[in-house]
Amino acid sequence: MEKPHQHTHGCTHCSCNNPVLEVLKEELFSAENLTKINPGSGKATHEKPQTLMVSGGIIRPMIGGSTDTVEAIGFADGKVVVTGEKKEVAKYMTKHHPKHQKKELTGTQTLLPGLIEPHVHMVPTAMMHGWLDLSPFEGQNLKAVYDLNSVGAIINAHIPPKVLGAVILGRGLDPSLMPFKEKDGKKELITIDNAVLDSINAKTPMMLLSASMHTLYLNTMALEHVFKNNSDIQAEYKTVEKYIIETKGQLQEGLQMTPALKTVKLQIIAMSIEINRYLTDLFNTANSRGVTFMYDAGLNKGSETLLTKYFETHPELVRTGGAYLCSSQEDVDKLDHYKEPDHYKPVYNGHIKVVSDGSNQGLTGYQSAPYLCNPADNTGVFNFPQSGIPAHTIPPSYNTLINTVVAVKGWPLMVHANGDQAVTFAINAYQRTLAQYRGPELRNRIEHCSLLTSDQITNMLQMGVSPSFLIGHVGYWGYAFKEVIFGEKAQMLDLCGSTLAAGMRITLHSDNEVSPLGPLRMMEQSITRIMEKNPKDIEVLNSAERITPEQALIAVTYDAAWQCYADKWVGSLNEGYFADFVILEQDPLSLNTPSLQYMKMRDIPVLETWVGGIPVYVNNKSTEEVAGKKVFFSDNV
Repeated sequence: MEKPHQHTHGCTHCSCNNPVLEVLKEELFSAENLTKINPGSGKATHEKPQTLMVSGGIIRPMIGGSTDTVEAIGFADGKVVVTGEKKEVAKYMTKHHPKHQKKELTGTQTLLPGLIEPHVHMVPTAMMHGWLDLSPFEGQNLKAVYDLNSVGAIINAHIPPKVLGAVILGRGLDPSLMPFKEKDGKKELITIDNAVLDSINAKTPMMLLSASMHTLYLNTMALEHVFKNNSDIQAEYKTVEKYIIETKGQLQEGLQMTPALKTVKLQIIAMSIEINRYLTDLFNTANSRGVTFMYDAGLNKGSETLLTKYFETHPELVRTGGAYLCSSQEDVDKLDHYKEPDHYKPVYNGHIKVVSDGSNQGLTGYQSAPYLCNPADNTGVFNFPQSGIPAHTIPPSYNTLINTVVAVKGWPLMVHANGDQAVTFAINAYQRTLAQYRGPELRNRIEHCSLLTSDQITNMLQMGVSPSFLIGHVGYWGYAFKEVIFGEKAQMLDLCGSTLAAGMRITLHSDNEVSPLGPLRMMEQSITRIMEKNPKDIEVLNSAERITPEQALIAVTYDAAWQCYADKWVGSLNEGYFADFVILEQDPLSLNTPSLQYMKMRDIPVLETWVGGIPVYVNNKSTEEVAGKKVFFSDNV
């Protein structure tokens, strides 16, 4: 459990507002550092797109959001050129592209548009790739054993060399997915403090960032290191003993984390020099899970520049766009007026992003009533408080900020809102500003949109505001929410079924690296709503909110592209769209019962992933089948 603390404007963290990136953004994105990251000015070498006709198996181009199949599809010059009956596609390809190759799918092999991750954090994820992974995940699954002992074993197996100033830096530590403890007959989340960390290792300083990015956990050696190397901490606490006693190694939010992180700034920057390699690793992982498009939900000028330079010198393994993060009225006042992107370029801007609260599993999502677990009377954090405005009353300054983004500057908006009170504030702010907005229809979003009511769904529908659900809240954290954090309120989580039934368009996201990349896994969790952490039973969280495989597939392709202003290029395989597609060993729509879907849809083998008519991922199994003539290429002569 994370202890109570004082909150200030802009202090709440999740993957949308990475505290390490915030502390180091000036140094990390300095001209000198960008030169080290991208030495020279070499241009990326690009393969020539293949001219290809694919037939056989199952082909679902998702045109118009339909899951209907076609017999064949043709690609040329990196785009789709024809779909339809095999005979007609062959005739077209022979006439217009006589030297095309043929690819024949067999059996259950399935071709789909490339899958889409509509809310990720590419640069922060890559930047912290070199930190020790203490997350509860192994691939896309929860670890069978995840507790302080297993975390301690990882830490002690990776002690850094005794270099002056070296500190163990860990990421992804998640008390909410560790076994609960019993206190006075009540289940509670485990408490991690310096004494607990000392029991793991008291000799090497360690700083471990929680998965919610809300808390930085330090052992005593690390607290002593921070006190010794930060004059501000010395001035505030006077003695190291007082610093240790008062913080207990639980440094909360920006005010407490920043001084500690600054003492290891050089170590973090040195680890970040390899960020290009880490980005490539991230994109390779995405390709291996069928992903061809990623939308960053929190760009700033530095991360945008870094990604742009990356794509100038590296092959484009995924298409990218994103939302520009604004944290203050000053930020939004500086915005230019919005212009919808009319052509694709890497890292295009489609939205403005505002982070209004924190993380529900980190106990900082802003709630209308206190969390069930300790600390008592904790309702989380709203990131834009205003002096003199009572709790649960929307601050006028927040309305002004939202109004400036949408009604004045004309930008589509993504509001991060996890807690039910934060969702209420977001909806109310949208209602006020859209009543004043005069312009083309905008694809405004609420990110995570975790806790909803039927009335709020109606309001969102009427305004044209769509949700993007962090569906891992149900699959991974649902049991903790139900048993410890929310109780009955957990039934309000990720109301996919109700929003679709109302006529809304929804998407599913990972918020990587809050949860692992994987649209097939996200489909599975939205279809089954099984709480994976339950140690005893297969239990569904609010079965009425389960959606069909067809609805889930639309959410990770066609509607995800629409929500990200990318539907003119990707999300379906219309003629003229990019030749971005994935070939799976099995059709996810054929998995039509919970026993076939649960813990299986996520593991459907991705055989091949193509971007712009170029294969960017080929599974070993696919390679073997090519050699064995199960799947083959041939010259058309």
